Amino acid sequence: MNKSKKCSKSGWKLVLFITFIVLVGAGLCLHPSQVAWAGSKLAGKEVKIGAAWGLTGMWSDWTKKNEIAAQIAIEEINAAGGIGGVPLRLVTYDTGSKPMEATRMVRKLAEDDKVMAILGPFSSGECEVAFPVGNKIGIPMISQASSKPGLAKKHRPYTFRNTIDEIKMGKVAVKAFINRYKVKNVVVVHDVKDAIGRVLGSKVLPIVFKKMGTTVVNDGAFVTYQTNDFDMRPQVTKLKGMQFDGIAFGGVYFDAITFSRELRRQGFKQHLVGGSPFINEYFPQKGGKDVEGTFAPCTFHYSIAPKAFVEKFVKIAKAKGFAPPEPIMYDSNVYDAIYFLKYAMEKMEVTNNPGDIAQDREKIMKGLSTIKDFKGIVGPIAFNADGDADKPIFVAEIKDGRWFISK
Repeated sequence: MNKSKKCSKSGWKLVLFITFIVLVGAGLCLHPSQVAWAGSKLAGKEVKIGAAWGLTGMWSDWTKKNEIAAQIAIEEINAAGGIGGVPLRLVTYDTGSKPMEATRMVRKLAEDDKVMAILGPFSSGECEVAFPVGNKIGIPMISQASSKPGLAKKHRPYTFRNTIDEIKMGKVAVKAFINRYKVKNVVVVHDVKDAIGRVLGSKVLPIVFKKMGTTVVNDGAFVTYQTNDFDMRPQVTKLKGMQFDGIAFGGVYFDAITFSRELRRQGFKQHLVGGSPFINEYFPQKGGKDVEGTFAPCTFHYSIAPKAFVEKFVKIAKAKGFAPPEPIMYDSNVYDAIYFLKYAMEKMEVTNNPGDIAQDREKIMKGLSTIKDFKGIVGPIAFNADGDADKPIFVAEIKDGRWFISK
């Protein structure tokens, strides 16, 4: 009888102890990326993920610093025990910012290097041809950019974008732009060569402005140019005689600088609003006073990011010779994407066994699809049914030679 009572007391102590642990865990509200690996140790000496980024060519001003964000995330993960006790390694290839090369690099990473998932490509032009390849192979891909509307949706279920499409971002930036400059009439200027510039100018920005009651002065006769045009005199000259309060510019930052310089030279005072391809710290630095007052949407700014991350990033960037050294939204997108993969691998308990690679990739895809309220660098992130990220959108404005979050 005494022995039975002792066992009963011992059992209740165990129940109370377990209950305490569960309640404490719930009270801490541990984020999925902070939960320790619960399965058995993974097979192999390393867990490989790939990256197909344009480290040279048109998109290199963005992607070269992406490597710093990836380095920080992987070092943090490995310092905490890796994934299932196995270190994470990134295998990176340069696409040269060329769509067909991006396709080749995706095949190489998936079929030769046998990576579990792929980060990238960066641009919409690259993703238009690389996404269908990755989806057919059955390997999860997460682009940090490629914001052309509907691009991931076309190639589900293995493609994801840790960004928001330009229509959703454009609504936020255009509204702020209209309010700041009392814009009633706008002209549209856009690239006809690059995929995202063409879509921004010919569809996204005009549609958003019209829905907000603004007249597009040159509707049906947009002013166009080609990527890297060094002389914008013909484009700016076409604006003479038009009555407008602002300019909707579909293109990347370096073409916007060329355009803005000619705009000021010819005496125009109106400001520009563009899409996410404007977001680069080189824009205000190289554009100077000619681009002051420019607006664009973004999902990150270092001024609202955790201090520890920014300081670590800046230290590495300075050592590598980057100026300005601060991270931008695409760097944070890469950092968060690596933690997405860690979360998915752990949740779905991949094996990392070479014979299970197809099943592991499918598990990762399914794990990514469950991401809701993930604690990103500057706010909660979720993947929607289209494979795009749902997260906070901010308005950025160039003031005093820097991008700032517009108040």
